[in-house]
Amino acid sequence: MKFIVVLACCIAAISAATVRYDGQEVLRTFPSSREQVDKLATLQETHDFWSAPRLNGPTDIRAGGVEKLELRKFLIQNEIKYEVLIDDVQQRIYWEAKSYSASANNSVNALTWTNYHTLAEIHTFLQDISNQHKDISEVINIGTSTEGRTLKLIRIGANGGTRKKAIFMDGAIHAREWIAPAVATWFVNELLTNRNKYTTLLSQVDFYILPVANVDGYEYSRTTDRMWRKTRSANSGSTCRGTDPNRNFATGYGGPGTSTNPCSEIYRGTRAFSEPETKAMSDFINNRSTANWIVYAALHSYSQMILTPWGYTYDFPPTYTELKNLGVRAANALTAVHRTSYEVGSITEILSPGSGGSDDWAYGSGNFRYSYTIELRDTGRYGFLLPASQIIPTAQETWEAVLVMANAM
Repeated sequence: MKFIVVLACCIAAISAATVRYDGQEVLRTFPSSREQVDKLATLQETHDFWSAPRLNGPTDIRAGGVEKLELRKFLIQNEIKYEVLIDDVQQRIYWEAKSYSASANNSVNALTWTNYHTLAEIHTFLQDISNQHKDISEVINIGTSTEGRTLKLIRIGANGGTRKKAIFMDGAIHAREWIAPAVATWFVNELLTNRNKYTTLLSQVDFYILPVANVDGYEYSRTTDRMWRKTRSANSGSTCRGTDPNRNFATGYGGPGTSTNPCSEIYRGTRAFSEPETKAMSDFINNRSTANWIVYAALHSYSQMILTPWGYTYDFPPTYTELKNLGVRAANALTAVHRTSYEVGSITEILSPGSGGSDDWAYGSGNFRYSYTIELRDTGRYGFLLPASQIIPTAQETWEAVLVMANAM
């Protein structure tokens, strides 16, 4: 009965969405030269890129209607090979909903990790599980979004009053990347329900976990537009809403891989930290005097990568060797769980530039010695519409990577 109710709610929510993607497709392109990568990058202003342009690797782009015909024409004219990766995005949205299942998980608030949950369910879970482990956890409200939603994170660690080494993790800066908050809440559950396994670690390290950084966008992606990416702030002089919060941080702000067009998916906003969500994150990190920040890890999807700064320049950061070595160790630990392969390197070493990202700011601000973006499963078969059945294995393997980073502290 529980399964029927959950599935019915999922289908009802998707059916009520005002934005549909019937007949829209995702094309996988294969640029084979820097010139072709640069050609593709010019389309970021107007097209929905599901993965960043890159050399010697696939680049996925969503298009529908006349736009997909024009995109195919563009690719042919520029001799860029392509194939159809997803032929009907709306059908995949339905498949994602049907992947939800009942669970025997008896965890707090019945967060199952076989379903994707609402913001309210996630926030209730944080408070409920923290109440059961008050001696080593606390829920902290770090700010309020454009639409008045609270940004809630949880700190987990013993002796929280001391200046301890700390790791900060966030998910769903990009609203449609639902696997990120699902994995983040699994981490919370793992740390607290199995706390005896981590006694030594939690005595030395504090975990700060913000499962949903883009709270307005995340809820909008659940109720109205499954593919929504940005925040929900109004833009003066434009009917298009939202800023890409991962182009809104100060380090490298306004550089390559961003847009001044409010209708673009990579719109950078009017200034660095123009969004209350990004400002709340930076203010909390800057002002948390009890935290000795060491590691920053932003959870994203998709591509199966562990990425280091920089994203705004092709130069390497001064401690790149150290960053990459730890990233490789983390990726190896991840792969050992389910044999899932991850690529490791700087953003611009692997992908095209994307300036103003949270990982660049975390490192460039001097707050963190190590900073990473972890691009979770998969490599494109499902993209942002990863079946809920993959939440737990994704979380299990990624947790081993996080443990390598935490233990290195």
